[in-house]
Amino acid sequence: MKTTALIFLSLGFTAAAQTPPLVSPEIEAGRTTFRLRAPQAKEVVLRGQWTKAAVPMTRGGDGVWSASVDPMPAGIWEYSFVVDGFNALDPVNTAFKPQREGQKSIVHVPSSPPAPWDWQDVPHGTVHQHGYLAKTLGRARELRVYTPPGYERSGEKKFPLLVLQHGSGDNQRTWTEHGKAHWILDNLIAQGKAQPMIVVMLDGHPLGATARGAEAKRAAAIEAFRRELFDDALPLVESLYRVETDPSQRALAGLSMGGAQALSVGLGDLGRFAWVGCFSGGVTDTVKQKFLADLPAANAKLRLLWIAIGKDDQGKARNEEFVAALKEKGIRHTWLLSEGDHSWPVWRQYLAEFAPLLFAEK
Repeated sequence: MKTTALIFLSLGFTAAAQTPPLVSPEIEAGRTTFRLRAPQAKEVVLRGQWTKAAVPMTRGGDGVWSASVDPMPAGIWEYSFVVDGFNALDPVNTAFKPQREGQKSIVHVPSSPPAPWDWQDVPHGTVHQHGYLAKTLGRARELRVYTPPGYERSGEKKFPLLVLQHGSGDNQRTWTEHGKAHWILDNLIAQGKAQPMIVVMLDGHPLGATARGAEAKRAAAIEAFRRELFDDALPLVESLYRVETDPSQRALAGLSMGGAQALSVGLGDLGRFAWVGCFSGGVTDTVKQKFLADLPAANAKLRLLWIAIGKDDQGKARNEEFVAALKEKGIRHTWLLSEGDHSWPVWRQYLAEFAPLLFAEK
């Protein structure tokens, strides 16, 4: 399938004002309808994360293509239109997945009762955006910080810190705008299931896009991430927010590429984070060998090593191999082999299960 950026004009479709205006997606009583005005298109199909099959769209006399999904499963789903072979965002939907190359719109179908990632009428925290000069990289960077409900009125109270990283292709905005990490934490905190915590989310591409399989480049990118985290990002957060500095009050976790960063940094520099989580990621051989060689340090310094992956994820075998080595060496860990593949519906659930484990008393 060919992909490109927004190509509305060349394909003859537009989001300009019409009578009546288009609504897409439109959610009514379990039925979701997607619409696209593309009068010159010859074929339009809908590709959605909730199904592996493309959904054909039907052209109306007014040049509007439409398709309905009934029933539409609850969840936060990625989708796009394929117009005569070209991938396109939904031009009338302002919700899209933050990526280095935006290719997916988002439809959010709430669950009943609400899921952890659904908006609920509970006290809500705040998501902050910060720009800074990363001295380790010599250029401007951005990160996001979540502060829990009531932070602004909590006086001098300090909070534990979670560093939460995205996957390859995403950015520092994706965990909140698409992963709904802030809502997950708001809901868990309101239910008394998770400790109030501060969360920092960095752009995990300090050296730009890194080709898959390029071991040397990926190793350099992880090292650049480590230096930016310790020398730029954490000092910035510590200067602006009331965060605990003791390793027992610090956690590092991520998904996919971010999971590899969490394992590489968290296990490669024991003593910085007592809580480490990997969602569908992997560990480099260098870090793995170093970590497995120091059993006393691993069990003494880690309060939780949490590793999870879906049964249909291509990285399952690599994770199972690492977990088997942990068992053989007697290193304490928690292992979860869940349903699902390498996708956001899996990772939202992982955060909902991982966050309640953090910063608990012994």
